[in-house]
Amino acid sequence: MKNIENKNITSWQSVINEPHFKKNIEKEWNIMLDKNLTERHYHKFLIDNAGLFLGNENCHLVISKLKLGSDFETDFVTISDGFSNGNRFELIEIKQPETKLFTEKGIVSADFNQAIQQIRNWKRWLIDNRTWFKNYLPTINTRVISNSQLRFKIIIGRRLTNPLDIEKRNQIADEIGAEIRSFDYLTDKFKKRIFKHTTWLEGDKEDYGELLANPFYKAFSDSEWKQFCNSEQISGSHFYSHHCESILKYRKYNDKIKENLTQ
Repeated sequence: MKNIENKNITSWQSVINEPHFKKNIEKEWNIMLDKNLTERHYHKFLIDNAGLFLGNENCHLVISKLKLGSDFETDFVTISDGFSNGNRFELIEIKQPETKLFTEKGIVSADFNQAIQQIRNWKRWLIDNRTWFKNYLPTINTRVISNSQLRFKIIIGRRLTNPLDIEKRNQIADEIGAEIRSFDYLTDKFKKRIFKHTTWLEGDKEDYGELLANPFYKAFSDSEWKQFCNSEQISGSHFYSHHCESILKYRKYNDKIKENLTQ
């Protein structure tokens, strides 16, 4: 553990408990949501704040723009520890907050339809490319449709209020086997999240729990994740217990700790 050096790691616990911490980040996020920015801006924010907005107590690593071969590209992939049940991966597609799911006539919008098709494309590609699946989404099986360790999510638009639109969205979610959420869902998730000061690890890895639980981490890039996978034999289960030390060596952090410490 002495070989893992990052000045942000030692101070995150004091920052996370400061009263202004969540309010400052939530304010920054909400200002962005109310602007007509490009998808790139929201994606960049989530890269830099992956641990705060996309992570959870069982997810301490997020990948940005993971390429499925040369054919497709995810916006994000989260890795959750399913322990003996295997590593769990969630592949995420995002669209802009101002994107409408349905037209005034109630028809699926072009952007929403593109996101739906993206999920279908990913599933088909993974079914056809099981060797790649084993190498870069390592878990206990390569099932994609049923009894799978994969989850799929679309984050698009703002919160729906029309009951009919909600019903239609949920019907589509069931049909394509994906969760469909708004950007307000990410806001609520962040607001309600309880940031634990450690995470459970097995045996002699327990000492890494506080370091791994640091939520100020950035997302890995496609190349960083593939380099990580190619550098060692990745375990299909108990991911964080097996690889916590290597993850901490690769992981990068945002400046939110420094910003909050100076206030």
